Amino acid sequence: MNRSGRITTLAFLGLLGACASLTKKEPFTTYSPRYTPAQNAASGAPVRWQLSIDTPLSSDALDSTRMLVMPSPGALETYKGGRWADTAPLMLRALLLQAFQSTNRIAGVGALSSGMHGDFLLAIDLYDFETQYAEGSPRATIRLNAKLIDQSLNRVTAARTFDGAAPVSGTSAADASIAFEQALDALLPQIVAWTLETG
Repeated sequence: MNRSGRITTLAFLGLLGACASLTKKEPFTTYSPRYTPAQNAASGAPVRWQLSIDTPLSSDALDSTRMLVMPSPGALETYKGGRWADTAPLMLRALLLQAFQSTNRIAGVGALSSGMHGDFLLAIDLYDFETQYAEGSPRATIRLNAKLIDQSLNRVTAARTFDGAAPVSGTSAADASIAFEQALDALLPQIVAWTLETG
C-alpha cells in the first residue's frame, strides 16, 4: 500500500473510532419507586363519589426519565448510571392511584385517560421532583399543588400545596431512589386524606 493509501485508511479508521465514541451509551439502572401504605391507610368512612386523576403538569426537565439533582438553586444535573422507569408525572399518577385504592375508601378512582367519569377531578402541578442540596445535605424533594375540581360545575372546589422530603444517604442514584420512596410514603397519604375529606 502506498503512502497516500495508508493515510486514507488511517483517517477512515480514526473517523470510525470517533463515531463509535459518540454513539456509545453509558450503562444505567432503571429505578421504579414503590408505595408502601401505612397500617392506618384505610381509616375513615368510604365515599360514594368517583375521582379521576389527571396526569400532573410539569416542566420539560421533570417530564422525563432522568433522575435530577440540584446541587445549587436553579442548577439541574442528572445522576450518572440511573434512570426512572417512567417520567415523574406518570410515576406520580400511578402511585397516587395505588394510594387511593389501598385505603378501600373509594371504589371509583382511575386515571382521566382511562375514560372513567369522575364526579371530581384531581389536577396536579408538579414543581419539584429532584434531589436538592440544603447546607450541603442532599434531600429527595417533591413539591406540588393539587386542585380538586367539581366536574359538574367545572369549578375548583379546593387547592393546596404539598411538600415531601427525605434525606439521601449517599451520592448514587440508588441512594436517591430509596429516599424518594420514603418521601412518597409520607406525601401520598396526605394528598389522599385531603382529597377524600374535601370531596
